[in-house]
Amino acid sequence: MRRCESCHDAVSTHADWLPYTETHMSSVACESCHIPQMYAPAIESYDWTVVTTGGEPAVVCRGVEGDPESLNSLVTGFEPVLLPRTNLDESQSLAPYNLVTTWFWVYDDNDGNTRPVRLIDLESAYLENGDYAPEIVAAFDADGDGQIASTELTLDTPEKVTLIAGRLAALGLDNPRIQGLVQPYSINHGVAGGDYAVSDCRTCHNGDSQIAQPVQLAGYVPGGVMPEFAADTNVATNGALYTDEAGALYYKLDTDAENFYIFGHSRLAWVDWVGGLFVLGVLAGIAGHGFLRFLQARKAKKGRPTVRKVYMYEAYERFWHWLQTLLIVTLLLTGLFIHRPDLFGVSFSGLVVIHNVSAAILAINAALSLFYHLVSGKVRQFLPRPRGFFDDAIEQTKYYLRGIFKKEAHPFEKTPEKKMNPLQQVTYLGILNVLLPLQGLTGILMWGVQRWPEVAAKFGGLDGLAPFHTLIAWVFAAFIIGHVYLTTTGGPQPLDSIKAMVTGWEDVEVHEVAKPPRKKK
Repeated sequence: MRRCESCHDAVSTHADWLPYTETHMSSVACESCHIPQMYAPAIESYDWTVVTTGGEPAVVCRGVEGDPESLNSLVTGFEPVLLPRTNLDESQSLAPYNLVTTWFWVYDDNDGNTRPVRLIDLESAYLENGDYAPEIVAAFDADGDGQIASTELTLDTPEKVTLIAGRLAALGLDNPRIQGLVQPYSINHGVAGGDYAVSDCRTCHNGDSQIAQPVQLAGYVPGGVMPEFAADTNVATNGALYTDEAGALYYKLDTDAENFYIFGHSRLAWVDWVGGLFVLGVLAGIAGHGFLRFLQARKAKKGRPTVRKVYMYEAYERFWHWLQTLLIVTLLLTGLFIHRPDLFGVSFSGLVVIHNVSAAILAINAALSLFYHLVSGKVRQFLPRPRGFFDDAIEQTKYYLRGIFKKEAHPFEKTPEKKMNPLQQVTYLGILNVLLPLQGLTGILMWGVQRWPEVAAKFGGLDGLAPFHTLIAWVFAAFIIGHVYLTTTGGPQPLDSIKAMVTGWEDVEVHEVAKPPRKKK
């Protein structure tokens, strides 16, 4: 069977605006976007558990209000349901379908095989002389007008089911019962051009993604029998059938299934909860610590400790720092928009490009910085000394928790050769050597899913990599918030450290060296 790709080079025509073009083309059939809406009615359900006087089932159409054969009906159209279709090469892609649900009576033949009840037998159970049998009218005529309206022709009570089953059994049919079947019909006509096709990322990559929307299969379930999906199709129906309070039957695709991760829609709630609480915890700690510093500053006598100007940061160090800051903030913001487009109302096709380019520049900046610090020997500033480290770390912690409120001097003098205290050293060691590489690796694997799917699969695929990537992003957000606050504790004035990262010169407290006691003559 010829496909859209037989004549159209979809990758080249979409690459200029669609991120991860190859992934989209392999995961989503062309019809999913180019047949976004059906503009005519279609069969929704056949109910062969009942029969009209004309020997027809009760038929319901979707996409129309009223009788579709009447001029008074209103055609509304409908959105096809997207289901995973198995292609000839055994790959799967989402494609549009119309789901037709059918209920019918079956019985057991002499060999014990299940067979459908013939129409002639069904008519015999319901009709006499071309009209409904008196017993049928008595059971189905709810308004008592002596007629069975189309709305009354339903097996909506156990008593009606028992009545029809008994009349079928009286015809010699063994164990008559109801079965239901859902048959997906592929939609391949009504293809819309580019101006009318789906092009807004939020259609799928959103909290209420079109892919995850439930579709009504029937207004009620005859005899309460839940149908089954037809087994002889190339459609993977990994979803759920359920009824609402009114008794209508719905189907919803399971978008939380393994290997079914959709950016902006799929997410693990606990990741955001844990990450959000971590950030809020840092903010709460900063608020409490800052408020106590403010109260202490109002009580303390005005004055400024003895300082000296030191050229603390060279030009490249400042450039590296601010470029890294800009890139990380950009990655956090674009990543947040991509992760939750439903909160910000953005279509993130351009944001994905910005996110990926920023990540590439960050990686290059990190590599150049590593080279610079290794060649210059400044990498030693990031390495905590094993000997006495814990004692120094405890000393610095005591300063943050107590000494800073007493206007005590910093326990460690800051010099161009030793810019970081022990806590800063171990923090940067973890950030630059653990979290940043992990974030970069997971990002590369996510980006490379379309090129090396088997490699990404070894690390959990998108549904494993994306939540981990998000969790680390929360940690980076908390680190930046804490880092900005702690810069206000580094100098005599709150903004001294930030100014130093701009000009290179910093006012550093002069630590008085205790003089040894004078020996007695």
